Amino acid sequence: MSTLYRDYRPQNFSEVLGQNHIKITLQNEIVAGRPAHAYIFCGPRAVGKTTLARIMAKALNCEKRPADVAEPCNECASCKSITAGKNLDIIEIDAASNTGVDNVRENIIAFSRLVPTSAKLKVFIIDEVHMLSLSAFNALLKIIEEPPSYVVFILCTTEIQKVPGTVISRCERFDFKRISVSEIVVKLSNIAVAEKISIDASVLEAVARRSGGHLRDAESLLGQIFSLGDKKISAEQAELVLPHYNSYEAINLLDYLGKKDAAKAVSLVNNLIDSGVNFKTFTEEIVGLLRKIMLNKLSPELADNLGLDLGENLEKRLTEVAGHLSWEQIFAFTRRFLESANDNKSPLIPQLPLELAIVELCFGLTPPTPAGLIAPAAPNLHRETIMPNAKPRVNASNIKPETLMPLSSADSSFSSVSLPPHQEIDTGINLNAAAVLAKWPEFLVKIKKYNHSLSFVLQNCEPREIKDGKLTLVFKYKFHHDRVSDPNIKNIVANNLSEVFGCGLGFIALVDEKMELRHEEEAALETPLAAKIKEEPKAAISKPPVADKKVAGGLMADLLKTFGGKVIN
Repeated sequence: MSTLYRDYRPQNFSEVLGQNHIKITLQNEIVAGRPAHAYIFCGPRAVGKTTLARIMAKALNCEKRPADVAEPCNECASCKSITAGKNLDIIEIDAASNTGVDNVRENIIAFSRLVPTSAKLKVFIIDEVHMLSLSAFNALLKIIEEPPSYVVFILCTTEIQKVPGTVISRCERFDFKRISVSEIVVKLSNIAVAEKISIDASVLEAVARRSGGHLRDAESLLGQIFSLGDKKISAEQAELVLPHYNSYEAINLLDYLGKKDAAKAVSLVNNLIDSGVNFKTFTEEIVGLLRKIMLNKLSPELADNLGLDLGENLEKRLTEVAGHLSWEQIFAFTRRFLESANDNKSPLIPQLPLELAIVELCFGLTPPTPAGLIAPAAPNLHRETIMPNAKPRVNASNIKPETLMPLSSADSSFSSVSLPPHQEIDTGINLNAAAVLAKWPEFLVKIKKYNHSLSFVLQNCEPREIKDGKLTLVFKYKFHHDRVSDPNIKNIVANNLSEVFGCGLGFIALVDEKMELRHEEEAALETPLAAKIKEEPKAAISKPPVADKKVAGGLMADLLKTFGGKVIN
């Protein structure tokens, strides 16, 4: 039966798509007359491994090939017999069907001892070589390492990690890559011309993207489209076979999100639902585009090698949109759409999950934490709970700061705070310098659960004063200031400040490039805050009351474990 991928299989090096790094090396070895005795071709399926192995076998045995040319002539008896699969000296073995050691001995080792019948070299092409058993690999080792001078081995595999290192080390290894969309489109166009079928360029690009860089998949899909029977195939006809891609709509959605235009984004989503789009597939496409944007911002080379290949037109549009997105937006969009993609529930309104994601991202809203994931609230050390027959508890506000010594550099990040003593806000809670200092480590630990990098940024800031219900945070570096000033991040910081300090405490961020960051543990005892707290009246900070050693000791241990330090008598 005729199929496109068999009818249009490349017959020389120039027809093989991509893999230039491999073709150049092989051609140079052929021209120099020094081919290796064993090769291993590894990489994804349907990218040309077996095809290139056959071309290599033809070039090595071509009877009319000039000495300074690597391409086979495809006209001599040797080339024609290899193309037709009838040459007895070119042995192709499917390792998946011949996994045992006996097959290796009979089909490879025994045949390799026989000189070629008509060709110059006997070539063994072993496909899916990783399927061989361990004993079969062991039997193959010696013959691969020291084959007869007239034998060449070409091993092909899609799972190189399953091939023993002892085998790989005896071969020249070549890693094949997926084929780009543009290269596949060129090949499909040539096939369409040869078949005398007119087809929209957008269809060919969609087929190429659908194939994921695997040429055989693209050719098979194109064959299904050709089976529609018309000599001219439109995009509408092709959609009967080809699932519709919504890449333009996905890029437009990212553009609206970047501009915080929720109305247009929601309208786009509802237009898609009217056209019957699968929203799970659409969300996955958005995530793929965001990954490509991220890789491109890191390095264009990374995006070319690892990212989704979109074709020329889509690439231009995506680059234009990506230029207006910040790192924070890329991270926020990706995380939110990953959540939507992983949500297996079937809502009553299919587009509602996407609409919620759009509103949250455009307005900087944070979705509520599921009830089952809410951590128990930390005990409020500023309030006394009176129990019958209970002995007095040690209150954090009664502990002198000179009795607390930081144990790690992580805690020294708040050692340079300079809140004026007794600066309070009207919240019903006595929030002063000692209270802020005592609970600042708890705040850093809590914020770390939301964002590790944000915790690091806040460790390198300096709280200055509390005024009009807002805590002033001073940063040495502008990029730290900008990070905290992002609307999404600002909400996280403000919410955690309110939770830790038990009041509606907001904050403002300032930049002071002259501020010195101090990380030594000893610096804690020299900070302005520590000095000011020492000078506070005894009414504000008094000596801990004498209590039962067991009760006080347990609470003191909890305090030291939470805030770090040790007690100095």
